[in-house]
Amino acid sequence: MAYTVLARKYRPQSFEDLVGQEHVARTLENAILSDRVAHAFLFTGVRGIGKTTTARLLAKALNCEKGPTPTPCNECDPCRDITAGIDVDVQEIDGASNNSVEDVRRLQESLPYRPQRDRYKIVIVDEVHMLSAGAFNAFLKTLEEPPDHVKFIFATTESHKVPITIRSRCQQYDFRLIPHRLIAGRLTEILEEEAVSADEEAISVVAREAVGSMRDALTLLDQLVAVSDDRITTDTVTSSLGIAAREALYGVARSVLQGDGAAVVAAVDGLADQSVDMQHFARQLLQLVRDLVVLKLEAGDPAEWVPEERDAAQALIEDVDILELQRVFRATSTVMDEMAQSPNPKLMLEMGLVRVATRPPLQSVAELLARLDALQGQSGSGGGGASKSQPRKSSPKPVPDHKPDPEPAAPDPSQPIKPATRRSGGFQTSSGEVLTPIRRAALQEWEELVVNLQRQQPALAAVLEHGIPKTVGPDRIVLSFQDGSFYGRQAESPDSIEAIKRVAEEQLGGRPEIEIRFDAPSEDATKTVAAVAAQRKEAEVEAKRREALNHPRVRDAMDVFPESAGKLKVHIEGPE
Repeated sequence: MAYTVLARKYRPQSFEDLVGQEHVARTLENAILSDRVAHAFLFTGVRGIGKTTTARLLAKALNCEKGPTPTPCNECDPCRDITAGIDVDVQEIDGASNNSVEDVRRLQESLPYRPQRDRYKIVIVDEVHMLSAGAFNAFLKTLEEPPDHVKFIFATTESHKVPITIRSRCQQYDFRLIPHRLIAGRLTEILEEEAVSADEEAISVVAREAVGSMRDALTLLDQLVAVSDDRITTDTVTSSLGIAAREALYGVARSVLQGDGAAVVAAVDGLADQSVDMQHFARQLLQLVRDLVVLKLEAGDPAEWVPEERDAAQALIEDVDILELQRVFRATSTVMDEMAQSPNPKLMLEMGLVRVATRPPLQSVAELLARLDALQGQSGSGGGGASKSQPRKSSPKPVPDHKPDPEPAAPDPSQPIKPATRRSGGFQTSSGEVLTPIRRAALQEWEELVVNLQRQQPALAAVLEHGIPKTVGPDRIVLSFQDGSFYGRQAESPDSIEAIKRVAEEQLGGRPEIEIRFDAPSEDATKTVAAVAAQRKEAEVEAKRREALNHPRVRDAMDVFPESAGKLKVHIEGPE
């Protein structure tokens, strides 16, 4: 007698046997009990999770001689024929090879006729997304209003390729990946039926390698049963499937977390000697680090480990900070990307993990800020309170009356203007120094006037800072705006003129004549107080950004992760 593979031999024969798809089974059972079975269904999900099997179960439930019933007997002729795939009234069509308009039309010609024996004529189309656009269009009218004795069941692994016009005419059921523990439990039951013994850890590895697919798990199990003598062990699984043993995986993770680069090199060389797939090992390591993060957060049992494996994982992260685990996960993900682009994955894995293992230790932001504060306190504590980085400036000496006025200099955007008050014989600064009046640049004088005006009338000051000062003096102030400027119209109002004169009298010692012009070209826009303030702010932000990027800790991190060069973003917090 021909051998039947486990995936076919242990195919579920009732809704109760479906593993991991209880939400689908329960809904279909309720629909059958309440006689509310739709005329068209769309089953979606990845391979090997029960879509076609569920379609056959639904066909048996509807056509069973004791039905319609959610528990088909599996003994009557319709049940046996549907299980064997030879029922004349249940057609299983492969959408990949029967995808033309002619195929759909031939099917439609047979639909009006009553079923030969069963209660319903059922059409199961597997991989329905492979149908052509014309075939889908030919299905539309029939799918929307089929005969009462016809049911359609479509199955697909790529639901996004099914036109919305088809999906809207079907009840859609999304099949989920089967959890690791359910696959492991089902494998254990099957091994008991087959009288084959296996280690618990070996079953766990097979379930993990199946990645949510029951069919994949049974296919792997078939292979392992054939290769094993009397018992399936972990060594048998790892050697047969070409994957790393859990001990080796934990050993590499331990070396990386403890910063032992030499042990990492030795471990990767040992894996290469065993012909382990390096790409697969990197995926295993990334999954393990992710599971360690979840375990550290106490967010459940992420990998559903066997007890021994969970104890080993707990010991592995006992003295490791959660931020370190996150750094290792991110770095390992980068190593995987590098391996995918390299002709020598083993070399990239080896050197990448060494780079991760020799990373500098993390320090908390609070600790770094405390050290910066301490350094700033030391730099500003000596020399009468003067900072080394900011030497004390000598007070400017009064300029004798007989010497010519110096050439006015443009204001330095990096230096803020301190407000000054007019006093007899000169100006008194905020530090109490009295300066003899000298001729200054118009923009610098105007900026000081706007600063003084801001205390009294901030709205007007915000308007005037957009004007270009042509002349600023105790007798005359000329302010230029671009043609049609809204700010210029605000500045030439009588109230604005009076406010400017009042502040100018306090600052310049006279009530000047105010002239507002509308002739400023666009290229002079950089000669306003607003432009100078923007330049000053930009310079301050750039200085802070460079200071942050040049910090020793940041430079150390860039040495560890050279791919971050030129990609770092610095966020400066503070008032706008």
